[in-house]
Amino acid sequence: MDDTLTMQIVGAVLLLIGLAKMTKPVEFNTNVFGEIPEAEVAKLASMRMILGGTVTGIALINLICSIMIDDAESSKALLISTGVAIIVFWSSIVVSHLRGFIDHLPKPPMIILPTLSIISFLGAYI
Repeated sequence: MDDTLTMQIVGAVLLLIGLAKMTKPVEFNTNVFGEIPEAEVAKLASMRMILGGTVTGIALINLICSIMIDDAESSKALLISTGVAIIVFWSSIVVSHLRGFIDHLPKPPMIILPTLSIISFLGAYI
């Protein structure tokens, strides 16, 4: 798989997710947690926006580097780093569930994040 295309695919998907989290944090939280007590809505929305900013940052790193990096070794290093970062992000959701902070694992990140990580690793090694 072409490393530039891989960085652009991963970057575009993460950008969409990040922008959605920052644009509609309350709706995102309601989808994950269900009904939220009014006193907690703003706090959780703030945290969701911060997560959205983090995801958007990773997306922009991939998109900018897909244009600026020409050599294969640098592209490979970025894709491996992105794959690892996505696994850490995914793991934080799983561990949050295991520690009892959320009562269920939301399906979209359980599917999208490992898929993007695999795509990143495949782009680096194929």
